[in-house]
Amino acid sequence: MTSKNYQALAEQYAPLFADIARGERARETGRHLPLIPMRQLSAHGLGTLSIPEHEGGDGANYETVLRLLMDLAAVDANLAHIWRSHLAFVEYLRLVPDSTVRAQWWKRIGDGDWGGSALSSHHEPTKDQDTVVTRDHTGTLRITGAKFYTTGTLASTWTVVSATLEKSLAEAQLRRRRRSGAAGLSLDDVAEGLVVVRVRQPRIQVKDDWDGFGQRMTATGTLQMRDAGVEALLDIDGRYTRVPIFHEASLVALLAGIGRAALRDGVAQMRGRTRVFNTSTGSIPRNDNQMLGIIGELSAQLAATEELVRAIGRELDTDRLDEARLLAQRASVMVPKLVLDVCTRIFDTLGASATSTSWELDRHWRNARTLATHDPAVFKARMLGDWEVNAAQPTPFIATSSGHQQS
Repeated sequence: MTSKNYQALAEQYAPLFADIARGERARETGRHLPLIPMRQLSAHGLGTLSIPEHEGGDGANYETVLRLLMDLAAVDANLAHIWRSHLAFVEYLRLVPDSTVRAQWWKRIGDGDWGGSALSSHHEPTKDQDTVVTRDHTGTLRITGAKFYTTGTLASTWTVVSATLEKSLAEAQLRRRRRSGAAGLSLDDVAEGLVVVRVRQPRIQVKDDWDGFGQRMTATGTLQMRDAGVEALLDIDGRYTRVPIFHEASLVALLAGIGRAALRDGVAQMRGRTRVFNTSTGSIPRNDNQMLGIIGELSAQLAATEELVRAIGRELDTDRLDEARLLAQRASVMVPKLVLDVCTRIFDTLGASATSTSWELDRHWRNARTLATHDPAVFKARMLGDWEVNAAQPTPFIATSSGHQQS
């Protein structure tokens, strides 16, 4: 990507982010989807931020994108999560080999279209519950099935869906891949594919049924498709490219932004407090050396998390994918621990009044805890250990499914 100046972009979007921040707590309290702020993002050009400059976008590099994602997560973690899905949608489209097709998508996004994500299965792995793409008698591609954790889809124009391709489609995709130079592939290697579907069409229903205690307004829910039309079959394999690395890096970027918000809100409360425990070492909380020590530790933890996120972006920008992959794995292990600690220990610098529901300080922990379950650190730690000891390459993470059989 062409490098863009982060400082200039941060200044450019600061008024927008400040405006979004003003309504964040009210949206959290009332569980209102951030639909208007999402339209604001699009109107201000954030939809095209990561599209290459020579293809009509802003061409912001990965480090800049991740930094802006942290900035937005610090003011609205739900909206930032929705934007993350759109950014991932763009990453998939960047892999489309046909420049004419890509240009058509960039035009749509430039006109305000938004992309969501529908990659995770929710059902038991039985044949009749799989998500399948077929071709009807008119030659039109159709998709039937259901997806869960479809972040952003409810509020998006398009969504990218993982699905099983019927045999004839898989065979055609295998021939195309072989013609393009991909050797050693079998039919099983291309049986799973990615398609783009228009969200608002007959035979598609998106339910706002996500009931997690955190990240509650991310336009996430069940996507049900019954012979729905398919806009495009993406003849790409994103497993061993920047896409899975970006998935992991952008997730920890959201967590880092939430940690920043927790520290910011906790410090603001601490500065204004005049009541003090009789066991305190200060006349007011802001003069208590032990409280200041806690704040200092949390500040250092957040600086470490943000630097980890930025480092992944820098490795992606210099095309060092192996290094970026390892950094993303390491960040996936450490960032959740550090951020959750910030969201918890900030209460140690405050009194019982900080637990008032009117302050919603618990939302930071709830949001961070929910995000940390998306890509469990325990698997990353195991793979990192296997790499250190046995030089085994980590498995990229894209989505979840109902399970797999161990051989």
